[in-house]
Amino acid sequence: MTWSERLFFLLVMIGAPLLVIVFPIYLLFGGLRTFALRPLKRCFNGIQVRESPEPGDVECVYHTYRGLLVWVTQDEHRFFATADDSRHLLGRLLRFNLTWGLLCPGMIFIPLLAVGNYYAQKRSILQQVNASTEASS
Repeated sequence: MTWSERLFFLLVMIGAPLLVIVFPIYLLFGGLRTFALRPLKRCFNGIQVRESPEPGDVECVYHTYRGLLVWVTQDEHRFFATADDSRHLLGRLLRFNLTWGLLCPGMIFIPLLAVGNYYAQKRSILQQVNASTEASS
């Protein structure tokens, strides 16, 4: 048996049980809920988001997608923040969708949804800022 055949045999003997036994156990015992959750939480680092509006805040609603091969998790993020923080956070969430969202079954549609929602929210922020400046004038 050559070294490449031995290597292939070892990979099959180690990889098959991992794929058939360990990976489903990981998914069933919390992997579905926590997959890519830390990178999603890092998107909010350094940005103050609030659940209720303060003067000068804008409202944003953005959906993120994460998953792996056979499942997808969609999360809705509804928050109030300043216009600059909202734009910055939307950029981070879009980047999250274009990386972690491409690992799930809807990889064809997620970029379209993510970019469309991104531009819709940027337009909404601009309208809210314009409306607040007109009201204060």
